[in-house]
Amino acid sequence: MNSETVNLKQPPALLSSLLSLLPFFIILLATFLRLYHLPVLPPGLNFDEAGNGVAAFDVLRGEPKLWWRIGGGKEPLWPYLMAASTTILGNIPLALRLPAALVGILSVAAVYPLGLVLFGGANRQGCPHARLISLLTMLGLALSAWHLHFSRLGFRAILLPLFSTLGFYFLWRSIVRSQEPGTGRRIFFALVLSAFFVALAVYAYLAARLLLLAPLLFFALHWLNVFARSHRAGSPPMAAFTRPLLLLISKFLFLLFLFLSPLLVYFLFHPADFMTRSTAVSIFNPAWRQGDLFGAAGRVLTLTLGTFVGFTGDPNPLVNLPGQPAVPVLLASFFLLGVLVSLYRLIRPRPLLSANPYLFLLCWWAVMLLPALLAPEGAPHHLRLIGAIVPTYLFIAVGMTAAAGLLVKLISSILRYPKYALCPHLLSATCYLLPAICYLLLALQTYSNYFLRWPAAVDFTLPFDLYAVRLANDIAQAPPDTVYVLPMDIRAGPEARHYTLDYLLASYRPSAYIYLPVDEHNAETLLTTRAVAGKNELRLVRWTADKHHEADAKEIVAFLLQTNAVLVTRESYPVYDLETYTLNRNASFTLPAITQPIGATFDNLLRLDAAFIPPTAAPGHSLPVALTFAPLAQMEADYKVSLRLISPNGERVAQKDRVLLHNFHQGTSLWPPETANEYYLLPIPSDAQPGQYTVGVVVYHPDTQAPLLAGGLVEVPLGAVWVK
Repeated sequence: MNSETVNLKQPPALLSSLLSLLPFFIILLATFLRLYHLPVLPPGLNFDEAGNGVAAFDVLRGEPKLWWRIGGGKEPLWPYLMAASTTILGNIPLALRLPAALVGILSVAAVYPLGLVLFGGANRQGCPHARLISLLTMLGLALSAWHLHFSRLGFRAILLPLFSTLGFYFLWRSIVRSQEPGTGRRIFFALVLSAFFVALAVYAYLAARLLLLAPLLFFALHWLNVFARSHRAGSPPMAAFTRPLLLLISKFLFLLFLFLSPLLVYFLFHPADFMTRSTAVSIFNPAWRQGDLFGAAGRVLTLTLGTFVGFTGDPNPLVNLPGQPAVPVLLASFFLLGVLVSLYRLIRPRPLLSANPYLFLLCWWAVMLLPALLAPEGAPHHLRLIGAIVPTYLFIAVGMTAAAGLLVKLISSILRYPKYALCPHLLSATCYLLPAICYLLLALQTYSNYFLRWPAAVDFTLPFDLYAVRLANDIAQAPPDTVYVLPMDIRAGPEARHYTLDYLLASYRPSAYIYLPVDEHNAETLLTTRAVAGKNELRLVRWTADKHHEADAKEIVAFLLQTNAVLVTRESYPVYDLETYTLNRNASFTLPAITQPIGATFDNLLRLDAAFIPPTAAPGHSLPVALTFAPLAQMEADYKVSLRLISPNGERVAQKDRVLLHNFHQGTSLWPPETANEYYLLPIPSDAQPGQYTVGVVVYHPDTQAPLLAGGLVEVPLGAVWVK
């Protein structure tokens, strides 16, 4: 079971020469997979990617930051890289994705020296065992669909595998050299580089804040092992081992603190930014644990571990062929074998001072599970597990090396008779046959899953904002006298913009579109002063499947446009409808004064104070009606209003039902003790006959449909309107 107990002979010269070239071929393979069709696959531009681009434009405008509050908070390193790529390529999706592809390629290259230094120690170049593990880790990462998806997306998380690999490579070099005399300067230089790359990881991605726990956990367990063994008879004093170890740890932590000090100072003055995102998704948040912390933790743990053994997979189509495990079934057995080999190597005798790479590997992998285990949303969450990808493929390489070694040993025992004797070099070379077959099958599977099955199985409209890309193209081609208005739900906050639009249109004229947080206190001003100034045409985007699809639930914008513009066309697209209006000359968007007294009290719960109804209306148009309600007592339900248009002969010809909403979209059960205005557009049938019509209102329970009575009436008359 242990690959190191099997005699994997030094390969012959020709094979050795081929193996020395293999890292370059693997890098070429990784380059092909990460750059092939990159400008068109994935299509569109996800809003998180575009958010990085928006942050990059802050840098390009001379507004550098250490932290961006967009998208739940963004670390600074990736936006600065995006600023550089956007400067070179322009504000196109490729500018946000090409750096990720290059980082992915570098990550594949970086795991090779890491494997050599971990498993080869000081004599890493001459150790075939370390070389094989390093090559297999490279090849596995190059062919990993898990890594491939993130290497072709403009997400900052792709930096974590690269910087953790480099940081731990130099850390392990310092550990190895600490056992050699006269290497003080080289140890310190390696520690500087290690702390630098670990700090860069923290500057890159939220989950990297836990990265420091991996070496600390390793040092603690290593110290306990040394402590236990040093008390045996004949062992040197404990201080001989603890002093160098503590000195190395202290230097590493001091250097890391030094590199992170700018970000630490920022968080000292802005503590909310440090916890905002992690608190929102934490398993300790009542919204996620739903009253059962241990049950939620158990479910997340099961789903998360399942993705490493081929049982479960990330359901998010943005980053995965939904349901495909992070570790394919083809490699799951080798992953388990690698973990078992590593655990076995922990109990094997080693020199007292010798640092155990298998212990370090286990600590690294276990710690980087925490970001996914502590945030239950979308488990198994491959993005939050990205920090565990390098140790995962190191485990797979260890397991595959062990399996290959056992296979060689088995063949050697079977063919030990002279008539079956094989060339020793040929027998030794068979240890490369099993990995070659497995990774050939993996290459076919990864190519098929990513480039063929994923595009055919997934609707990219929402995951990659295809609708926003289309809208951005339309805005860019619109005439100068046209403005696009994008309503925003005020509950989403001012940062909940459409980053895809903002990034793609960053170099376009700023007056081409505006965001309109729909609030009756500012909608009038924004439409009048920002939207229509110097414009003849207004195109209103009505979201149908977006976070802002309820932005105009109170119909404030619709009400204002009804009285100041003429609807010309209405077109439907995926995720939004587009209404085109011709603006009235000198349009001034003003909500009416609601002054017509009503004074109807509904079951002592709600009072209708006043109404606004225009004196005339036309068939085929909408009748704008405004009402003012006041709560009188705490209400247990979110009551609805039914607005009705009654013809002169008493027939109901139009009706509109809607939940009563306060300004911030609270239903009546959450209303504060203050009045609330409601705005309605009541459609008048095109065949409505001229005459005096009556407008009435009914307030009723949303579930039972039971009406509230006002002075014994179910339907309260509001006033009359002439239809002509």
